[in-house]
Amino acid sequence: MPYAPVGDIEIYYEIHGPLDAPPLVLIGGWASYRWIWFRQIPVFKKKYKCIVFDNRGAGRSSKPDYPYTVEMFAQDTIGLLDALHIDSAHILGISMGGLIAQQIAISYPKKVRSLIIVSSHFGGPNQIRMDERTMALLIALPTETISKEQARAMRYRATFTPQFLQENKSVIEQIDGWAEKYPTPLYAQVHQSAATAEFDAETQLNQIHAPTLIVHGDNDLAVPPKNAELIAERISESKLVFIKGGAHFSIIEKYEDFNNTVMEFIDEVEKE
Repeated sequence: MPYAPVGDIEIYYEIHGPLDAPPLVLIGGWASYRWIWFRQIPVFKKKYKCIVFDNRGAGRSSKPDYPYTVEMFAQDTIGLLDALHIDSAHILGISMGGLIAQQIAISYPKKVRSLIIVSSHFGGPNQIRMDERTMALLIALPTETISKEQARAMRYRATFTPQFLQENKSVIEQIDGWAEKYPTPLYAQVHQSAATAEFDAETQLNQIHAPTLIVHGDNDLAVPPKNAELIAERISESKLVFIKGGAHFSIIEKYEDFNNTVMEFIDEVEKE
């Protein structure tokens, strides 16, 4: 099992694809782990050296019980790349992973061949927040009256479209299985949430000069699409693509559109 010691923790990682291909790092979001890329890896590994890993607090990586920060997550990612002797890579992050990707581009610009920010925001007071109903769904936890399964179903309603949930029950069952296999402890969920809440990169985005792609579902309830426009306005020469009909997890619902958009972008960067 591939683990890399990074600071005071161990990061679980996997590498898929040709070892001499352009490296692509995939950074997951809040309370999820590497399963989230199940509709990207089979395609991306044909062209890129894909590095997927579990953030601290999730999956099979260490889950220390102390406060986390986005800078800490960024350091973890860079520590993993250093352990793997990867000088630079295409950095792709979704949701909380998008915050981590932004921080990497700001703090470690030489490590970034290109930056791909998915379903994310720049944090701080000027981000566009979800409405109260969506927030209530997204933070649903089991209680005496709400089962674990019901709470998870509520969270799905904040991140997938109703049509997808109705027509893809087998996929949802598969996702349930992955979530059950390596659950994120409640304390780690709280630490990840706090790190996200404290993040604010708005005034630093103009420091990012790597080729940047911003991808967002135009039907994202969890992170309203306006956030993608705000990021694009602050990163010079960035490219903004909205996935039509895509919810927060457009990487799963609209994976073909998403995969094609990302591959076209990376291939163009590699030609330069």
